Amino acid sequence: MAAGLHAARGLVISDGLNSSANMASTIFHHWFDQFNAWPKKRRRWVTGGLVVLAAVAVFVLGALFGRGVGFPNGLEARVHRLAARNVALENENQSLAQQQQTASATVASLKQAMASRDAEMQTLKQEQAFYAKLIGIDGDRSGLGVHSVALTPVKNTNAWNFTVTLVNTAENADPARGSLTVAVEGVEGGKLTTLDWKVLSGSNAKGGIPFAFKFFQQLQGSLALPKGFVPNRIVVTLHPDSGSAIARTLDWNEALAGRHGITITTP
Repeated sequence: MAAGLHAARGLVISDGLNSSANMASTIFHHWFDQFNAWPKKRRRWVTGGLVVLAAVAVFVLGALFGRGVGFPNGLEARVHRLAARNVALENENQSLAQQQQTASATVASLKQAMASRDAEMQTLKQEQAFYAKLIGIDGDRSGLGVHSVALTPVKNTNAWNFTVTLVNTAENADPARGSLTVAVEGVEGGKLTTLDWKVLSGSNAKGGIPFAFKFFQQLQGSLALPKGFVPNRIVVTLHPDSGSAIARTLDWNEALAGRHGITITTP
């Protein structure tokens, strides 16, 4: 009896399913017939719309699937963290490059400063050697003075070039500043005559040749003698900014021969 009930129940279910399938088939054929009855243009529009809807649905499902499957277990957050870390590393690398560039420029500047300092030290050594020789030759430590004078004639003229070496031999002396003038004593027209700086230098007078130094300095200039003038002595006078004038007189021929000159090349 139970078997009969089960068979009857199965029959009822089978009939229900068949009935539902028949109804769905009938509805589908009905809509399909109506669809075929539409104009071709309208059917194309409807078909295109269905295709677009299907594509959108597939895209949405794919995106959802990708988010759920492509980045499981927090991988998406990890990707964002890695991207942020990459940006931070790039910024750090740029900062290090700028620091290296600054350091390179600093090193180059220091090298240039050291080279300049080495050149300055070399110049000071040469000046020290020159000054030591001056002191050794002169042997006088009385202070500011004229160490030597050297004269050189200018060919085919009555002009002369002169080089005067000044020294400041006093211990702990302050820098010397002032001007230098030259005068020449001689004979003109049978009479003793002294030609001062304005006559000798002409338009270049301007109160003398300026000097400014700590230990020594060499000054150069030119003078012109009148025709018929026979020089005997040259007088070099220093006019310091503070203190009295200092004069030194040298024999003209000795200065011309370079006996009161020095052959040291200044730095």
